[in-house]
Amino acid sequence: GFTRGVAGHGSSPNGYGVYGLATATSGQTFGLWGQSVSTGGFGVFGEQTATSGTTYGVYGRVASTAGFGVAGRASATSGITYGGYFHNDSTAGRGAFGYASATSGATYGGYFQSQSTGGYGAFGYAPATSGTTYGLFGQSDSPTGRGVYGLATAASGNTYGVHGRSDSTSGRGVYGSNTATQGNGYGVYGTSASPSGYGVFG
Repeated sequence: GFTRGVAGHGSSPNGYGVYGLATATSGQTFGLWGQSVSTGGFGVFGEQTATSGTTYGVYGRVASTAGFGVAGRASATSGITYGGYFHNDSTAGRGAFGYASATSGATYGGYFQSQSTGGYGAFGYAPATSGTTYGLFGQSDSPTGRGVYGLATAASGNTYGVHGRSDSTSGRGVYGSNTATQGNGYGVYGTSASPSGYGVFG
């Protein structure tokens, strides 16, 4: 069964089941610290049992201009580890959802970075062996937006803003489609500012 080292109960509409406060203004402090030594345990576990409403199993908020609302870290130097892990069982769910509410500025719903010389800033994987699946899917509703945008900032070298690959005998490395029934649309459109470059090269 479930045992509790510490149990708290808050019955107020704005109450806390457990409240922790670290008042030091410097140093690596923790309002709450959770630790588990089990091979299948959780350092911190949050659960929201309400069946309606905008609820959160775990919610983090930060006031610092360089802070993180929630931060996760996997300190092992080998193995397939995850700094954060998200799981959703709904047929219309999202494993992870990121939202930037500012209406101007260079904001990101999600931001990922890799320091490895062979790493990926973001990696998407759809393991289903049938169906119309997407490893990564991007969408923009703006009349001047991009569903997916890739940028290679190196000024030299054989770089790619976007690189597509297919191992199928009938596949496409890159596939573009325009469904508009009028106007001057393009399935694939490329431009190049280089005097010896190519807008599209194949």
